[in-house]
This record gives sequence, structure tokens and C-alpha cells, in this order.
Amino acid sequence: MMPPSRDEAVPADAAALSPHVPAPDAPHPTELGAAQLSLLSVLQLPITLFWSAVLSQVLAERVEFFAGDKKGLYLAVIGAVGAVASTLIQLLIGPLSDRTTHPRGRRYPFVLWGVALNTIPIMLFAFSGSFAQLMLAFVLIQLLLNVASGPFQAYIPDLVPPHQQGRASGWLGFWTLGGQILGLIVSGFLLAPPIINAISGRKMPDAEARSLGVVFICVLCAAALLTCLVITLRGVREVPLPVSRRLAWPEAVRQSARDAFDWQLRAHRDFARLLVSRFVINMGIYSGIEFLRYYVQEALTPGRDPSLPTMYIGLAVTVGGIGGTFVAGSLADSRGKRPVIYVSCGLAALAAIGFCLTSSLTVALAIGVVFGIGYGAFCAVDWAFATNLMPRGREAKFMAIFHIAFTVPQVLVLTVGGVLGHALGYRTVFWTIPFYLAVGAALMSRVRERHEIERDETERDAPLDLANNQTSPV
Repeated sequence: MMPPSRDEAVPADAAALSPHVPAPDAPHPTELGAAQLSLLSVLQLPITLFWSAVLSQVLAERVEFFAGDKKGLYLAVIGAVGAVASTLIQLLIGPLSDRTTHPRGRRYPFVLWGVALNTIPIMLFAFSGSFAQLMLAFVLIQLLLNVASGPFQAYIPDLVPPHQQGRASGWLGFWTLGGQILGLIVSGFLLAPPIINAISGRKMPDAEARSLGVVFICVLCAAALLTCLVITLRGVREVPLPVSRRLAWPEAVRQSARDAFDWQLRAHRDFARLLVSRFVINMGIYSGIEFLRYYVQEALTPGRDPSLPTMYIGLAVTVGGIGGTFVAGSLADSRGKRPVIYVSCGLAALAAIGFCLTSSLTVALAIGVVFGIGYGAFCAVDWAFATNLMPRGREAKFMAIFHIAFTVPQVLVLTVGGVLGHALGYRTVFWTIPFYLAVGAALMSRVRERHEIERDETERDAPLDLANNQTSPV
């Protein structure tokens, strides 16, 4: 089965690399098979499985377990700390990965140790006995998974020829979608006390049953991460840095630390605008995802366990996302990426308003499909748009910068929405979604696609060329 197709992504012609930023000399291979393309991003499956389960239900359930009625404020604290940790580690790891001299390739040690060591805080999360332990585990997970994520996502611009990067991003979306579905199902079933009691053969109180379910979820996620890590490291063959371009480890660290906050976004203005737009749009998307359980609990199923209804709505969103992904790919080819993003944000915003107005689970399921269509359409063009604008040779650094617009909103909305939800209720959090989406879509209006940048440069240079020809001596 082929993954949903995304726009063909052609890397931008970058400005000359800094002499301090090495890049492999080997050219891209001329063609990669479907199996090779899928292997490059298979690790996205367990990463998304984990975050889908944790952010949709598990984190909210654990915080409520420890904090009770103050769950919103406690989520705000854990979100603020997580946002700082994830931002700093991504900025440092990206440029360091671009300079790493490991014989198995620049990305290898970060992917290996980031994923492997991450299983430790995942199990700490599962067995946390206090909110402080839960927060420590969550921050460590943020740090270690982000050590792996930026370098891992640089595999595609590193190793895939330009004419296949659209298909490669399609596989990335395929594994992401699979992880989302599995995460929703796993968290929905394994946080439902009747199901846990049936699995364990015991009759436990609801809180104890959910705690055991969290352990099951974390064990499953850790096993999936390790399995796909082995598959990735055995199947992906990087090109290590040439010996002539290798730096001593202390010098590489020093230069990477200096480079971490030198984003050079003025030289890549369209990438910078896309970054800001994506950040704001994701604030809206994750406001819906991460407070869905509390919204269902408050607005749709008051007094009842929200685990399965939350799963049903999440799956409805995912089903809509599949349709949105397929439709958006072809529309983006014929109409351009920006119009697709405008329509996708509009659909998702209307759906969010519908969530705010209904108290019916049945209606919410239908609205979830509409929200998913908008969300899927946005995701279908977002990543390929970014790859299109990244400078060659600094993929991990710019991927890390771009990834900030994905990971920081994940944790920042916990702070904003947590405070807002505690004060005004969790329907109010959903009222912020249309605002974020409208602002993000408006910011997208100034982002040019690659062919538009080249056209503008040609038109700008044409009068100068004409003047030079007219003044040239015969």
C-alpha cells in the first residue's frame, strides 16, 4: 500500500555554506525504492504513537490523578518547563549533528542514544509516585526524544534525491498517521477501567486501574521505539563526513553552541515566515488535541469516564485527516500550497467553533471528521513546503529550527490552555483555536513557494541585465 502522496519538494538553492558547517561530498543517489524510502521514516511511527497517546490522554489523566481540581494549573507548570527544555536541546543538537564525525554518519549517534536512553524516563513516567517525579520524567523525555528527532528528520533532505522528496515526505506522513491512530486506540482502551480489569483479571478501583493502564501504555511505547530503532539503524546507510572536513569534538561543540542561536533567518525570509505561521497554527491544533480529554469530560460526558469517547473523537479526526491528506496533495499541485493551507485552516476553525457550541457526542464525532480534513490537508503540504525552502548542507540545523514550531506549541499550549481552562473552563480553550488558525493562515500569505522566489529574482534582475547590455561598448 502506497502512502499518501505529498508535493514534490525541491530543495532551495542555498547561500554558500559557512566555512564552519561541513557537508558530505557524496551526491544523492539517483533513485530509492519504496522500501528504502519507508525505512528512512519508520521511526516516526513509534514516536508519534507515544506522543499521540501521551498528549491526547495519558498526560492529562496523570496530572489529574496527582492534582485533582488544580489539573489545569499543574499542566501549565509542566508545559512551561517542557517548552524551555525542548527548545534549547533542539537548537543545540541540530548544528552539532551537522558537524558530527561518527563513522556511521552524522545522525547515527543522536538517533541511537536519543531513542535508546529515552526508554528510561518513559518507565519513570509510568511509575511516577508524585507530580514532581512525573514532571521530571516528562522533561527528560522531551530532552532525549528531541535529541533524536531533529537528526532523524534530516535523513530525508540528506539522503533522498530532490525528485523523490515528495514521496519520502508521503511516507513520513503515512507513519505519522499510523502512529496517531495506534496512540489514540491504545490510550483509549488502556485507560478505560473495565478493559484494564478484564485484562488483569482483577477488580480494581478506577484510579488504580488507570495507573496500571499507564504502565501498559509506556511499556508498549518503549518496546515499539526500540524495535523501530533497530530497523532504522540496520536499514539506513548515511554518508559520513569526509576526513578533511572533520573537526575535533571540543571544537565541533564550541562551533555548534555558537551556531545554535545564529539562525540566519534574514537570509531565508520565506522560511522564517513559514516557521512563524506554522508555530501559530500548531498552537491551535494542539490546543484541541491536548485538552480534548478535559473538554469531553466537561462538555460531553460529565460524570462519566471520558477515555473511550475521547478515543472516538480522536479517531474521527484521524479518519478526516486521511481524506484531507489525499485531497490536499493533488490540489496543491494544481492550485499551490498557500490556497490549500487557507482552506484547511478555515475548515478546522469552523469545526472548532462547532465543538464549542455542542454538547452532543454524536455531533462532536461528525465535527471531528471536518476538523480532521482541515488538519490533514495542512499537514499534507506543511512539511514539503519547509523542505523546499531549506538550505542544503545545514538540513539538521534548519530542521531543528522548523521542528521548534512543532514541539514548542505542544508544550506551550499546556501552559496557556491550562491557566485558561482552570479559570474559565475547557470549552474556552477550544474558543482559542479559531483565533490561532486565522492568525497563522494570514501570516502564510507572505510565504513564497520556490518557483515564486525564482520568478521574483528573475524579474528583479531583468532590468539590470537590460541596462548592462545597453551600456556595454560595441
